Amino acid sequence: MLIQTETDVLRRNVKDLQIQLRDAHIRIKELNEKLDDVRKRFGINKEYTTDDGWAMPVENPDAVHIKEKDNENT
Repeated sequence: MLIQTETDVLRRNVKDLQIQLRDAHIRIKELNEKLDDVRKRFGINKEYTTDDGWAMPVENPDAVHIKEKDNENT
């Protein structure tokens, strides 16, 4: 009977999670490439900003409740 130590179990879990993360990154890349192709096909060009350190679309129609930076003090 093979007895696995806690360290062995944790090492296997880390290895499995690393594989899942790698596969997720590959899938995200594939989906982003498909999205870029669709945007090019339909002539959709979105601008992105990194003012806050994150690349986000400049316009967000679902966030009408969020005030602009200039209007926060008024």
